[in-house]
Amino acid sequence: MQETNGKTDYDWHLAREGIQLLLNNKITEAEQLFGERKDNVQMAAGYCFVTFMNALMTFEDDKLQESLQTLRDMEKRCAQDIGWLKAVRNKMFGSDNSLERAQAEKLEEQIILADSQVCVALLTFLQQDLTSYVKGGWVLRKAWKVYQHTYSQILQLYRKTFGYDDVPGSQFPSWKVITRGPSNPNLQSPTSEWSVPSCNISAPTPSGSTTPNGRSNGFRNPFSILSSFSLHSDGNSNDSAPPEVVSRLMSAVSFGYGIFQLCISLLPPSLLKLIHFLGFEGDRQVGIAALMFARQGHDMRAPLASLALLWYHTIVRPFFALDGSNVQAGVEAAQNLIRESQPDFGQSALFLFFKGRVERLKSNIDDAIEAYQAAVVKSPQREIQLLCLHEVGWCHLIQLDWNQAHQCFLQLKLRSRWSKSFYTYLAAVCTGASGNLNEAIRLTQEVAELSASSQQRNTQLETFILRRINRFPGEQDSEKFDHTYYRLLAFELLFLWNALPSCSIQHINNLLEDCQSASQDPMVGLHHLVMGAAQCCLGLHEEAVASFRTCLAKRGELETCEIGGGMTGQTATGDHHISAFALYELGILLCKNPKTAEEGKILLLQAETNYKGYDFENRLNVRIHAALRNIV
Repeated sequence: MQETNGKTDYDWHLAREGIQLLLNNKITEAEQLFGERKDNVQMAAGYCFVTFMNALMTFEDDKLQESLQTLRDMEKRCAQDIGWLKAVRNKMFGSDNSLERAQAEKLEEQIILADSQVCVALLTFLQQDLTSYVKGGWVLRKAWKVYQHTYSQILQLYRKTFGYDDVPGSQFPSWKVITRGPSNPNLQSPTSEWSVPSCNISAPTPSGSTTPNGRSNGFRNPFSILSSFSLHSDGNSNDSAPPEVVSRLMSAVSFGYGIFQLCISLLPPSLLKLIHFLGFEGDRQVGIAALMFARQGHDMRAPLASLALLWYHTIVRPFFALDGSNVQAGVEAAQNLIRESQPDFGQSALFLFFKGRVERLKSNIDDAIEAYQAAVVKSPQREIQLLCLHEVGWCHLIQLDWNQAHQCFLQLKLRSRWSKSFYTYLAAVCTGASGNLNEAIRLTQEVAELSASSQQRNTQLETFILRRINRFPGEQDSEKFDHTYYRLLAFELLFLWNALPSCSIQHINNLLEDCQSASQDPMVGLHHLVMGAAQCCLGLHEEAVASFRTCLAKRGELETCEIGGGMTGQTATGDHHISAFALYELGILLCKNPKTAEEGKILLLQAETNYKGYDFENRLNVRIHAALRNIV
C-alpha cells in the first residue's frame, strides 16, 4: 500500500521535524509549524504533545486547561473518523471515495486517539482526588481498548512483513511481540516481552469460535466489529504495506502503550481494584520495554519516548522511592539515554535538565546546578526556565544552603503561577532555618492567604501546606522558637521528597547534629524519624532501627499496633504520616534480616492498614505495595 501521493509520508516527517524543533529549544518555530497545519491529523497530534509537555512542566491551571481542551478536541476528531458506527455504514453502503483513506492513515488515527486519551487521563490524575482518579481510570479503559484493537492490526502487518525471527536493523526490538491466539490460548508472556491479553469484557460466541487472529467473533465489543471490517474489507491493502510504514506504526503504537503501562503501574493500591474491575492492569517492565522499542523508531514519538524514560528513571523512581533509598538505581540507564541522544539533542534544554537530575541523584550538586543553568541559557521557554529554577532551589536545599534556597523559592513564588503557596512555604522554612525568624513569620502569614485562594486547595500538596501552617509560631510566641525548629521542617521536606540520599556525608552529619540539638519538635517524633532516615543514608542500620523505634514509642503507637488495636491513625491530627512512614522505614530495615523479617512484614502491613488520610498516603502505599510484593 503506497501512502496517498506520498502525503502521509510527508506529514509524519513534518511532524517529527516539529518535535525536533521543540526539543532543540526552537519553541516558536515548532508552534508556528504545527499551527500552520492543524488541519492535518499528524501535525495536530504533534501540537497536542507540545501543549501536554507545557502542562506537565508547569502544572499551571491555564496550561493544564489548554492541553486538556486540545487533547479532547483531538479525541473527538479521531473518534468521529474511526468510530465503529461509521465503519458499519461504510461497509453496508459504501464510503465516499473522496474521503477514503489508506489503511496506514486509519491506524495512525487510532494510535492518536489512544495517545490523546492517555494524556487526558494523566492530566486528570494530577488533580489527586478520588473523583479525578475514577474519571482518569475510565479514560484509560477507553485507551486500553483502542490500543488493543490497533495493536492487533499492526501486529498482523508486522508479522507478514518481517516475521518474528527476521528482524532487520537496530530499529526493531530484540524482544518478541506475542499475543494469545487459537494455537496458544493460555500463553503467558514473560515480563520482558510485550503481551496484550484478550479483552476481558468481550464475550465469546456460544461455539467459542475465533477469528484467524485469535479474537472472539462475539460482537458485544464494538471494536471487534471495526476490526473485522478494517482488517478484511480491503483485500489488497494488507499485503502491500511498505516495510518502513509497518516499522513506524509499530514504533508509534509502542510509545503510548508504554506510557499507559507505566501510568497504571504507579497508581496507589487503593485504585488497583478499580483498574482491575475496568478490565486491565499495568506492568512497569512491559511499559519500559515498549518505550525502549519506540525510541528506536523513526516516528515523531521516538524522542518523546526517550524523554519519558528519562522522566521515569530520574524523577519517578526516586520520587516514589521504587528502589528505596537507592536513588541512583536509574542513573546508569538515564546516562545511556542522554549519551545516545547526544547527536540529535546535545544542546536541548530538556535533555540538559535531565542531565542535571542525573548529577543531583549522584550527589554532584554543583554539576547539577551547572547543567540547570546551561538549560536556562539554551531555552527561551519560560516553562523550562521555571522548572530549572525549581530544581536549583532543591539543590541548595539539599546542600543546606538556606539563603540561596530561600532566594530561589522566593523567585518562584513571584514568577510561577503554580502553587504559589507551596513556594512561599518553602521560602518561609528556608529563611527561618537561616535564623531570619521575622521574615519566616511574615511569609507564613502569606501562605495562609494564598492557600485559601488557591484553585488547587483540594490537592494533597495544598492539604500538606495547610496542615503545616498550624505548626508555625506566631508573632506573639516567636521567642519560644529558634532556627532549629524551622530546620526540622526543612528536613521533613527532604525526607518526604526522598532527597536525603542525595545529600553529601558532611551535610547528613550536619543534619544529625541539628536534630540532636533541637529543643522542640514541630510534630511528635519528627526529629527521630529524620534521624533514622539520615542514619540509613550513612549505613548505620542499627542506629536507624533504634531511632525509628524511639519515634514510634514517643508517639505511643508501637505498643498499640503490636496488640492489634490501633485505628488511631484515622483521627484528624494531621501528623500521622510520621507514624506511617516510621513503620514503613523500620519494616524495610527489619525485612533485610531473616531473623526479624517477619516482624518487618507485620509493620509494613500495619503501616498500610492502620492509617488513613495522612500526608502523601498514596505515595507511601505505592512503596509499601512494592515492598510487600518483593518479600518472599
